[in-house]
Formats: sequence, structure tokens, C-alpha cells
Amino acid sequence: MKRFELIDFLKGYSISATVLFHYSKHLQLSNPFEKVMFFGGTGVHIFIVLSGFGLYYSEIKRPLTYKRFIKKRISKIYLPYIFVILLSAFISLFIPAFQNSLYALGGHVFLYKMFDESIIGSYGYPTWFISMMLQFYFAFHIIIWFKSKLRNKPFLVLSILISLSWTIFVVLMHKETERIWNSFFLQYLWEFSLGMAIADKASKDEKIITKGVKQSLLLTIGIASAVLCGVLTLKAGEPGKMFNDFFALTATAFFAVFVFNLKIKPLNKILLFVGKLSTPIYLLHILVILVITNLCSNLDPIYRVLLAVISIVPIAIVYQKMIKAYFKFSKL
Repeated sequence: MKRFELIDFLKGYSISATVLFHYSKHLQLSNPFEKVMFFGGTGVHIFIVLSGFGLYYSEIKRPLTYKRFIKKRISKIYLPYIFVILLSAFISLFIPAFQNSLYALGGHVFLYKMFDESIIGSYGYPTWFISMMLQFYFAFHIIIWFKSKLRNKPFLVLSILISLSWTIFVVLMHKETERIWNSFFLQYLWEFSLGMAIADKASKDEKIITKGVKQSLLLTIGIASAVLCGVLTLKAGEPGKMFNDFFALTATAFFAVFVFNLKIKPLNKILLFVGKLSTPIYLLHILVILVITNLCSNLDPIYRVLLAVISIVPIAIVYQKMIKAYFKFSKL
């Protein structure tokens, strides 16, 4: 598949922001630093857009039957994810990284944890994202069917209406604090569909981002969106968080493009490299910080976090090579 440098950069930017956000929680930062680091969690919205882009672009170039598509997703995402869950459960037999439970472990393996709030965050709270992406995989061919019937703009409008309806429903049901509700795939359908619409344009070699957009404009829109996102989050509480996805995505995306356009070669190279490891880094980063925290409890939190930041990339590289070797061997 054709490589898009900006797409690869956005992956690296998003995973870096997400890891720093999760690791900052181990530093017990005081305001306003805590609020600033909280914004790093918005990187997940870019991941959703990129997922819609990647899946639909691949579908355009090489359509797959539902069976082959699910089989491919299982080998690329589900199995590496389950390997990390099993590794987490094994390590937790010796150090208290996570609270072991056969029911929780089964919830990950058999996927029923995405419908049980009590275990959705077991073996690492960021694994909710994997549950949400698996829901998108199961529904992907239905979404493709709707996309085939509509042009990009009507398709996006329909997706926005569906996501907004789901958000309103969750808030009216007073379920906005529960991850199985506030992170169900319909909440993010519009972002996934946005990625699909961008992929549709890219496949036709149409312009995605107009060249010559001023850096000052990117930064201004990014700051304004971040402020609105913060206001909704801080002033409107949990319901506000349900409605701030548009501002969260806009802010983090415009900041990311702003940084990309600065063309700082060392930084761009690092983020492009990290982007290629986004999946293993996401799957492993919580396990890494918890293991280090337990084994190095005598160290100051800042040093534990620095050790985790330094360790996560080489560990992700080794894990990725192990996964590739496993699949290569399994085909023999």
C-alpha cells in the first residue's frame, strides 16, 4: 500500500502523546501541568481517524471478503493483543502489576469484557481502545455498504448524526461515566468515517490538505479548539466529555500538522519511526510502567517514568519481531 508520510507521522505523534499522558499519571503532577498533560489523551482521536483511513484505503485497493478481513484483523491486532494480556497475567503471578482473575482473563480472550464495565479496564485500562476497534472490525463491511450508497459529504453527515444520537442516548441514560457506553464504537463512528472519506479522496489522488495553509492559522485553530475542549471537560463534567470529541480531534490534529510542518528533521524522523511501532507500544506501555514501578519502588517517580520511556521502544521492537517470527513460523 502507498505510504503517506503525514499519516505515519500522525501515528508517531499520537502514540507519543498518549504514552506521555498515561505516564504522567504516575508523576502526581499539580495544576496546571496535570491539565496540560491530560490533553495528551486526545491523541486517541487521531488513531480512530487513521484506522478508518487505513482500513478503507486497503479495501479500495484490495477488497476482502468479510471472512478474510476478520482473519487478517485477528492476526494483526487480536492475537498480538491477547499475547500481551497473557503476558500481563503471567507477570502478575509474581508481581502485583494487575489483579489476576480468570473471569477478567476470559473477558479479554472471548471479548465479553467489552460489555462488562467491571473488567473492561482489567490488564490495563487503555485496552478499552482495542475493544472499540474490534467492534469497528465486526461492523466494517456494514459501514462500507453505507459508504457505497452515499457520497463523502452525506456519508459524513449520516455518521455524525448517528454518533450524536448515541452520545445523547448515553447521557440521557446517565451512563456517560461507564467505558462500555461512552467508548462504544458508535460514539466514534464519525471520526472513523472521516478517515474513510479522506481515504476515498486519497485513492483518487485528490488533495487532502490544501498546500500553503499558514502555520499561524493551524496554531490558532488548535489553541481555540483546545480551549473549548478544556471548557467542556472542566465545566460540564462527564456529559461535557461526551460532547467534546470534535474539539479534541481538531485541536490535536491541527497541533500535529503544525509540528509536522515545522520540518524539524530529527523530531520528524523519531516520530516517523515511533509511528511504525504504534501498535506494540500501545499494547505494552502500561505493562512496562507497572512492572518498573513494582520492581523499582525505591526510585523517585520521575526516574521510573524516564526508565519506562527509554525502555518502551526497544521492548516494542523486540515484541514486534517476536510476533512476526511467530506468524512466519505458524505458516510453515
